[in-house]
Order: sequence, then structure tokens, then C-alpha cells
Amino acid sequence: MKTKLLVYNIMEYPEKIRMFNEGVSQEIDACGMYADFYIFGKSEKLWEINNYTHLIISGSEASAMDESPWTKELTQLITDFIISDKKILAICYGHQFLVRVLAGREYVFKMPVAEYGYSKIKINKNRLFEGINKPIVLELHYDAVRNLPDEFEIIAENNTCIQAIQYKGRDVFGVQFHPEFDRKAAQYFFDEARSADPEFPSFFHNYHNNENALAQNRLFIRNFLKM
Repeated sequence: MKTKLLVYNIMEYPEKIRMFNEGVSQEIDACGMYADFYIFGKSEKLWEINNYTHLIISGSEASAMDESPWTKELTQLITDFIISDKKILAICYGHQFLVRVLAGREYVFKMPVAEYGYSKIKINKNRLFEGINKPIVLELHYDAVRNLPDEFEIIAENNTCIQAIQYKGRDVFGVQFHPEFDRKAAQYFFDEARSADPEFPSFFHNYHNNENALAQNRLFIRNFLKM
């Protein structure tokens, strides 16, 4: 079967939908793959999963602990991909929701302090991280996961939370950070959070001091697509 990707986008606002899809599209094009983009609430229908080998799940403005309009549909989609032994990369909210579906809502929690900015993370040897060294990644989250059961391997973390997981040795991954957004998109999110939350300066951090460290982040998605 020819490699084909389904992108499940649950961003709410048009500009965020656009930035996510464009960021992922760059890596799809670089890998020579085919993809369908499903935008919840805007696309006419969700295609049959038999058409796909890979699934990418976006972040969201919502909390993975809450019930959302897509909760039932996305739960079934993840379950079907797992049963069919297909490949999943879940980003930020998607990462948290993946854990909720596979382990339970109790493993997702709201952090006492949000994590926004560019963060250093420690990675373990894993196919998802091939060619990546001492990454600095974009963080845009209030929720995270913790105390995971043995079915999950923690493959990246920092002193704030779990940053990446793999499920049962399968090509099923969750990443807490955002490998899809470039510097311009990141600034959009920083400006939005700064305007909305007076506490923004207390939880924003910036360990970015090397463009090469950021440039290698495109490999997170490319490595997944090549599996």
C-alpha cells in the first residue's frame, strides 16, 4: 500500500488551522507523501481509515480532560488506527488525548504553571529522533500527562513534564511540543497568550539561541512519515 497520511485538525480559529496545515504540508511535500486534511466541523466527512497508513492529530485550544464535539469521533479514529496497527503522531492536545483514550483521563492534568516558549528537552534513543541532537522545542500548553502505565515508554522529557511517548513499541507517538510551527507561527501564539493572560511573563521562557537547533525540529515529523 502506498504511504498516505490523514491529518486530523481540531484547531478552532482559521489562522491556527492554516498555520498547522501549512507546517505539516511542508514536511509531507519533503517526504513525497500524499495526504488528506480533515478539519473537524468544516470538512464534509471523515474518510475511511483503510485509505491511510499514517495519522497526525493536531493541538487544540480545548483541554483534553474535557468533553468536546469531536471526543467520540476522535476516540474511535484512534482506536481503529491502533487495532489496524497503523502509525500515529499526536501533537500537544493530541498527545494528551491519545493518552486519555489508551489509558484514561486520570493521566492528563492541568499544570500549576503553563509552559510557553522554547524549551530544552532530553531525548532517548528512538527512531522518531533520528538525526536530532539536543533539541530546543516550541511549547504552547497548559495541560500535560503524568504517571503513565507500563504500556507507554517515555522517550523525551524536561524538568516540567513528559515531552514524548511511544505506545507499546508500536509506531504510535505523542509529543507535547510543536514541531510543525515555524518562528512566525510561534510568535503569533506568544502574542496571543501575552494579550490574554497577564501572567504570561511568569511562564514564558526562551532557551532558543541556535537556529540550527530549531532547524532540525522538522525531522520529528519527517522521521515519523518515513516509518
